[in-house]
Amino acid sequence: MDTARKRSTAAPDPSDDELVALAPAVAPREVFHRFWPWVRQDRRWLLLGTALLALGAASEVVTVWLFKDLIDQVLVPRRFAAFWEIAGGMAAVAALTGLLTFLGNYTATWIAERFMLRLRTACVAHLHTLPPDTLRTRWHGDVLARLTSDIARIEAFVASGVIDVATALISLVFFAGAAFFLSWQLALAVFAMSPVFWLSARHFGGRVQRLSREARRRDGRVTAVLEESLANASVAHAYNQQRREVDRVRGEGEALLRAELATARVANLYPALLDVAEVLGGLVVVGLGAFELSRGALTVGGLLAFAAFLTQLFGPIQQLSGLATVFGAASAGAERVIDLTQLRSPVHERPGAPDLRAVRGELSCTGVRASYATGDGRPVLRDVTLRVAPGEVLAVTGPSGAGKSTLAKLLVRFMDPDAGTVCLDGVDLRDTTLASIRQAVTLLPQASQLFSASIRDNIAYGRPDATDDEIVQAARDADAHDFISALPHGYQSVLGENGLQLSGGQTRRLTIARAFLRGTPVLILDEPTAGLDRAAALRVVAPLRRLMSGRTTVLITHDAGLAGQADAVYVLGADGAPVAGNRQRRSTGCPVSRGP
Repeated sequence: MDTARKRSTAAPDPSDDELVALAPAVAPREVFHRFWPWVRQDRRWLLLGTALLALGAASEVVTVWLFKDLIDQVLVPRRFAAFWEIAGGMAAVAALTGLLTFLGNYTATWIAERFMLRLRTACVAHLHTLPPDTLRTRWHGDVLARLTSDIARIEAFVASGVIDVATALISLVFFAGAAFFLSWQLALAVFAMSPVFWLSARHFGGRVQRLSREARRRDGRVTAVLEESLANASVAHAYNQQRREVDRVRGEGEALLRAELATARVANLYPALLDVAEVLGGLVVVGLGAFELSRGALTVGGLLAFAAFLTQLFGPIQQLSGLATVFGAASAGAERVIDLTQLRSPVHERPGAPDLRAVRGELSCTGVRASYATGDGRPVLRDVTLRVAPGEVLAVTGPSGAGKSTLAKLLVRFMDPDAGTVCLDGVDLRDTTLASIRQAVTLLPQASQLFSASIRDNIAYGRPDATDDEIVQAARDADAHDFISALPHGYQSVLGENGLQLSGGQTRRLTIARAFLRGTPVLILDEPTAGLDRAAALRVVAPLRRLMSGRTTVLITHDAGLAGQADAVYVLGADGAPVAGNRQRRSTGCPVSRGP
């Protein structure tokens, strides 16, 4: 076995485990309390679904009772004349049972799917309130597993579980009542075995929960490794490490296999023991029933009906006892979903903060110091003071790691400074709404990000209501119209993920067209020519000039030629502090004071 293979099958690195570590255990009661609000609005439908399934169970009781009459009034006395009436009743009740069960199950599925839709949407909405860097320390595949399979397991407890429990309890009452009515002696003998079910549920429930937690964790790792491996396929091919990636997936898959099999051993042993208990209960019924028959206290039809009731009775009992597995899986899923919902943004909008109005585009930073909470605490930016007048272009340069991209994040308020102020038109960004900041400022990040959608939709992403003429004009301004028109479907051409069918320069020009269409007064360009060859970089210079014209622009770049297009240059040192000799207008700070 080669080295790569050995590494893949070894124990996972602790650092990797931390990415999908187990969250604190969540009790079933807490799961229900936290996630019931997403079901509450459908509680009337929940009652309807439960009622339909309960009526279906009641119809089954009637069917069994008619079966008893069929034995006692037709088969035993050999009176065929009574067959048609009883058979017609059984057929009608069977049809009614089927209809009620169908409607009940359909309603339950409708409620379940609506629950998952609402909860998943709420989780995604919460994640979109967080700055883009928040999930950088987590595997995206694991996050996706939490938003899909983990939410499905919560639903099985909170929504479907409620219907299952209610239906099982009602069915239990119906079948137990019918059994007692037929023969209370046989019914008491059967119910004497109920402690077996209770003790089994108590013993297996905790073990299933612990094993389910590990299985959910491993499932998240598999999804994460798959997502990362496929996303980095080009690197694996370039470095001839395809086998290593396959082995990584196999290693995580084997770990998941072991966790799932451990869960399956316990989860399947439990119903197997219940089946044994059910057989023993059936033997008790046959033995006692034969005795009752011998002394004339029970008819043949009554005994067979009781056996049928017993079979129906064990179904709800097993269903209730089997909820231990559902509880365990839901608890394991809930702790992972709750972990996501407890993430909090370090950027807070002040209650009652006003919107920015009629933005002119004056940007200023005064004594700004910034650092990252996930780092070592050392400032990335130190004592940054600058001012960009409306319509001016400021180029920010410096070595890699000097904090240039951090400055861009501060200007769009993806993060807040530890000290100092960042102002737009003299207003501290912390004293206005995030929506109005993003409405006034356009950020073109270093990576040209496109969606798996048409070119038209990608350009119009910031202005979905834009007309076709406006979109075409934006593409012309970005020098993108010609290559778009040359595509088989033009503006309706659907791009692959991140625009894989386009060159780097074409992708960049599409993002420039997007910025043209949005037309904000302030523009932040983060390395707009990075990753492009010289010819492609030259092709985007002219569109960039047009884009910057008349807009307040902070141009972050290593390209000396592009920096030469700016009105002023601001240089950051390796320690994140401005270098000596920067000739910037001294910022006068924010005249508007911060609120509480």
